[in-house]
This record gives sequence, C-alpha cells and structure tokens, in this order.
Amino acid sequence: MRIAKIYKSITCSALAAAIACLTAGCYLLPDEEEVLPAPTVKASEVKYTTVTAQKKDLEKKVVNSGTVTAEKQYNLVYEKQGGTISAFHVHAGDTVKSGDPICELDTQELDYQIAEKELYLKRAQLNVDVIYESGGTQSEIDKAYVDVELLNHELQKLYDQKDAATLKTPVDGTVYSLADVRVGDSVNTGQTIATIIDTSELYIAIKPTDSRVYKMGTEVKIRIDENYYKGEVFMTPDELADYQAEQAQSHDKLDDTGIAFEAETVYVRFTDEIPTDSVGQLADCILIQDSVQDAIVISNNLIKTVDGEQVVYVLKDGEKTAVKVETGLETGSQTEIISGLSEGDELVLR
Repeated sequence: MRIAKIYKSITCSALAAAIACLTAGCYLLPDEEEVLPAPTVKASEVKYTTVTAQKKDLEKKVVNSGTVTAEKQYNLVYEKQGGTISAFHVHAGDTVKSGDPICELDTQELDYQIAEKELYLKRAQLNVDVIYESGGTQSEIDKAYVDVELLNHELQKLYDQKDAATLKTPVDGTVYSLADVRVGDSVNTGQTIATIIDTSELYIAIKPTDSRVYKMGTEVKIRIDENYYKGEVFMTPDELADYQAEQAQSHDKLDDTGIAFEAETVYVRFTDEIPTDSVGQLADCILIQDSVQDAIVISNNLIKTVDGEQVVYVLKDGEKTAVKVETGLETGSQTEIISGLSEGDELVLR
C-alpha cells in the first residue's frame, strides 16, 4: 500500500515538471545548425585545338590507273620447222636490234647434209671441166651443167633451212618474255618462243568515270612508283567511234597501231622515254584541271555554313571567333581561301 502511494507521487511529480518546461519555452530537441552560404566555383579556361593557316600550291586533278603496255609486240615462232633448242642468246628484259639472234635449233643432221651436198656439187663441177677438156659434145656439157644447177638448188634449200634454225628479232625492241623452254627441249612450228616489244611506243589505257574531261592531245603526267613522265591522250571514246567508222568504210587503210581499242576507254601515250622494265607495271594518269600557287589552303572540314555564309572559326585573344571567308579553287579535301584569312591565323579544329 505504501509502495503504490510512492509510485503515484513520483509519476505526478514528473508530469508536473514536463508541463512546467513546456510552458516556459524549454525544448528537449537539439539546436539547428547555422546555414552557411554556397561555395563559389570558378569556371575553368576553355582550351582549343588549332592549326595554323599556311600558304602552298593547290592542284585540282583527276587520277586514273592503267597498265603500261606496248603498242606493238611481236610473238616470234618457227614458221616452217620445229626441232630441239640448242642455244639461247637472250634473256627476258634484254635490249635487241633488228636481226639479233634469239635462239637456235640443233642443226647437227642438217650440217651433215650440207657437207654431203657440197661434196656432190664439187664433183659435179669437176665433171663439167672433164667433159669440156676431153672434147665432149655440147649436149654432154649442158647435161653436166644441169646436174650442177640441181645441186646448187638443193644446197640453197639446206642453207635456208639452216638459217631459219636461228630465230631472229624483226625489230629493235626489248625481250618482254621467253617461253618456258630450255636448251634440249623440243619446239613445234607456230609455238611462241619469245615476245619482243617496241618500247619506243608505250601507252596506258584508263577507264575514267567521266571521259569527257579528256580531249585528244591533252597533256598529262604519268606516275610510275615515285617517278613522273609526260604523256598525251591519243584516243578517246568520242574519237574511237569516228575512227572505227572510217576503218569500216576504207578497204585500203589498215590499222597499224597494234591496239585492240575498247569503248569507254581513254588511251594515253608516253611522250618521253621511260625504263623498258616499266612494261606491265601499274601507272597513274594525272590530269591537272586547275591549279593555284602560293595561296592560303585549308581543309574542307574547317569551313562551316552559318546563316547562308561560309565561315571559319579563328582563335582571337583566346576566344573562338567566326570569320567570314571567300573561297576559290576546291578539291576533294582542300580549298583555297581568297579572303578572310591571313597566313599565320590560328584555325580552331575543336
């Protein structure tokens, strides 16, 4: 009973204290922290990638490729006889003159026949002398002379056959290729043994996207590896149509070019001397359509269109500034700047 009264007294005292605190403005929650002002952030400086405007030469050109080919080439064959190769006198790439030997056939048996016929001829000639000196009749002398002439004819045929055993080049030129035959191999009549090309007349054939830019007589540059040579257009699709029509109507005018012309093809001849081993190599035909010298030239992707005007962004006093420009000659990748830029200006790439 006493304990209950004590607990009731404590509870009442605690409640009274709480009410007193509330009425006096006393709070049990913690005080709020003071709100600080937001920190100030300084913007970092913008950095640009630039390129310097420079002067240089600019060419607008058309480039097409073709293979260096000889206008005239000669396939050398044994026309009347075959046989066994006994000797080669040239290698592929050698320079030859008209009449130079290429190779020979074995003539051992032929040489024996020639030696035998020469002895028969000598005996026949002696027989004529004997008949004449012994007072033979004119008929006997004439008959003996006929035997001499027959042997002369037979011997000449053998001489011609021996001469034909040596294959010779009919023109000045270069040995372009040799057949895959060696000394000791047999060859047949009509089989190509060597190909000789006339290196004084070389050309390339190109198939441009627009052949109209090429005119008869147009001068071009031809690049082989890193070397440049002069060239000239000597056949175009338009000219070929007229040329073929003229050939078809004329029976006494032969095509002596040695070229099997094709439609939609432009033919360019070298006008200066090139290395003979260039035949068969790939070459670039370069047609210069327009050019400027010592001009400010920039990449096409630096030129932007803003409000219908062409501008270039230039770095001035650390700021990216749009500058209106006037353009001139333009190629696939670069453009001439006529006005708006000066040499040394820093152009903003990004």
